[in-house]
Amino acid sequence: MVKTVDSILHTIAGKSVVQRDDSRYREYRKKWNEWPETYNYGEFPLHLDVEPTNACNLRCPFCATTYNKYTKGYMEEKIWKKILDEAGKNELYSLKFTFRGEPLLHKDLARMVSYAKDAGILDVYFNTNALRLDEATIRSLLDAGLDRISISFEGSTKEVYEKYRVGSTFETVVHNIETLKKIKDELGLKSPLVRIQTVLAPEIQGMEEQYAAFWSPIVDEVAYLDMKSEADNPDHRGIIYDWGCPMLWQRMTITWDGKILPCIHDIFEWDSFGKITDISIKEAWISSKEDHYRNLHRQGKAHEIQRCDRCPYRESEIRKLK
Repeated sequence: MVKTVDSILHTIAGKSVVQRDDSRYREYRKKWNEWPETYNYGEFPLHLDVEPTNACNLRCPFCATTYNKYTKGYMEEKIWKKILDEAGKNELYSLKFTFRGEPLLHKDLARMVSYAKDAGILDVYFNTNALRLDEATIRSLLDAGLDRISISFEGSTKEVYEKYRVGSTFETVVHNIETLKKIKDELGLKSPLVRIQTVLAPEIQGMEEQYAAFWSPIVDEVAYLDMKSEADNPDHRGIIYDWGCPMLWQRMTITWDGKILPCIHDIFEWDSFGKITDISIKEAWISSKEDHYRNLHRQGKAHEIQRCDRCPYRESEIRKLK
């Protein structure tokens, strides 16, 4: 069996937002852990990453969105409804409204969340820089039934934060996160669960306790992500190792214009199964093309797949195993 790891994120304080008492949620996380180990993938993904937009209001130096010349766009209602209708029909467990851009830039995000919850999706969430997370937006998301939210915030000082979150303002985002907690407390709500997470930049290494102390009173979980470059870096190429990516047995990604991708790390769209208007998610998931990718990973030959050979996640996870 090839080696697999799934350790992008590390909790340093609070309780992980993916540890819950609900029996169906525990069933979901059990499959999440077991399917890659047993090479099972069922009839439908466990999780979808759906991109409301690939536009962003910040220019973070470590993010692909900053450097790549994507055709910017916003998902149309007919596309997101088609996705969510199929997801609901197939009893999808989890959906994240994030891929490359800032989801709060989409005017219909709260409607998307509400529609997903009405479709029966268990865990609906998104990642955000929280610059647009004002009180009106917070209340609309609470009304929609959002289950959790992950907020990206480097460090706990203005200097470090604004160095990495270029275009944002420390005081504004801290205020927005505090407002989210205040409104939840006023309404007696536990959801959405809130995770604050930082990329472990050099200035933050060794300062994890300080970071946790700053954020723990405000959020449910404090975590960090391993720092990696999302650029098409030649250093990522040509690595031969018997490592299998767990994502092929867990999830798929859909871009703002409806393209179905096999992986959330396929940020350059090297591979596509076609658009949601031409092929269903289920057809893509059980297709011979996806099965070919899984077989290469099972055989330790992921380097033969162009997008995997260029994948910074694959490179970083192999480095941990060696």
